[in-house]
Amino acid sequence: MVALDAWKHSKDGIQKDLLWMNRVGIGGFMNFDAAMTTPQIVPKRLTYMTDDWKDAFQFTTKLADSLKLEMAIAGSPGWSESGGPWVAPKDGMKKLVWSEIRVKGGKKFTGILPKAPTKTGPFQNIPFSEAMPIGEPVGAPADYYEDISLMAYKLPEPEINLSDLKPIITSSGGIFTIKQLTDGDLATTVLLPVTKNDESAWIQFAFAKAQTFKAITVVGGGDKGLFGLFGEKADTRSLEVSDDGIHFSKDTFIPAGGVLQQTINFSNATSKYFRVTFKNPPPLFSFAAMMGSNEAPIPSPGTDVAEIVLHSATKIDRFEEKAAFAAVTNIDVKGTPNTSDVIAPENIIDLSGKLNADGTLNWTPPAGNWKIVRFGFSLLGITNHPASPEATGLEVDKLDPVAIKAYFENYLDQYQNATGGLMGDKGGLQYIVTDSWEAGAQNWTQNLPAEFLKRRGYSLLPWMPTLTGQII
Repeated sequence: MVALDAWKHSKDGIQKDLLWMNRVGIGGFMNFDAAMTTPQIVPKRLTYMTDDWKDAFQFTTKLADSLKLEMAIAGSPGWSESGGPWVAPKDGMKKLVWSEIRVKGGKKFTGILPKAPTKTGPFQNIPFSEAMPIGEPVGAPADYYEDISLMAYKLPEPEINLSDLKPIITSSGGIFTIKQLTDGDLATTVLLPVTKNDESAWIQFAFAKAQTFKAITVVGGGDKGLFGLFGEKADTRSLEVSDDGIHFSKDTFIPAGGVLQQTINFSNATSKYFRVTFKNPPPLFSFAAMMGSNEAPIPSPGTDVAEIVLHSATKIDRFEEKAAFAAVTNIDVKGTPNTSDVIAPENIIDLSGKLNADGTLNWTPPAGNWKIVRFGFSLLGITNHPASPEATGLEVDKLDPVAIKAYFENYLDQYQNATGGLMGDKGGLQYIVTDSWEAGAQNWTQNLPAEFLKRRGYSLLPWMPTLTGQII
């Protein structure tokens, strides 16, 4: 079998290709209707599933059948994986999202709870961007959001809001504030400029008295780069501590991961000064340069930093990847740490029935400090690729059998029409090929709570705070 690229050439060219294959003993071919910035070398481009395209495809199918050549198509336009413009937003690949607020117990809370992030993208409100700059450019997929549940839990005693400790923020460059670094907005970044002499850039938290922290969350400098080619230590980040603000020692390495947000546990560190360092990032290479062109790399201006949160309570180490926000293979799966910073199951309350249609909540929490979390799901925005713009759309929800069935029925109906019925047990087009998996990971689907209850015998809703890094 050989791969035959998109039908952008003439029937004469198709005939010559297939006759040559038959003549030299090739048994068949796979049609990938792909577009990797493919140059147009024929007077008229045949656009996917237009009348002219279908006419050429039917000609191909009949000729292949007459020559006894096996014929296959990819699972979608492009080659990865199963998506197209006929996939509705409600049927796209989904991710868990959440918003949260802290409230004091013992007094009535009345207020509007913000929706969880509705933005299409890989994590929380980080916006969608093309993972690989190949194929023709297409617009960003539509946003889509639905609520899942409203949960409240009593915080462990050590868990203190970082901003309440009033740290003084300084840095080697740029202007950072405690509000910007802890507001949960992962899409808004501030540039930490590169430093001279290849010294690491840094952002520092200084406290009036020594504080103890047990974990850190960082959003910025954690991208491994195109295809992960720069490795696990790309844009190396570290946490350093000091008692005097002058002499620092390295406490924890913060690795790059599959998600742009990383939460890392470390041994309890008690100091007045905490500094996160960022190695100057490598030059920016275009895709053309990566593929061997003479295009010169562009010096990086620095590191875009959205969040740095020091946690006074232990978290689930690298919860973002353990919760399947990315497909990763390098996780050191540790057991639950020996800590008292836990949420007791009896201190988790389902408030879903109390949330009004306008998003308001009226509730009096018991004594203590509480966090209210509004869970929902939105879209990852992953699309089939590398396909022509006309054939590009959302990847279908891989955990929804109804959506998958509808996707393939639509897809195969298109080819039933394009082949004039010469398909399946009638000969002609015989196979679907799924090639490399490039659709990423997803961790939510609409019927997940019901399926979980059916398969496991208990509700997942009270345990959902673990998916935000909390230990129950």
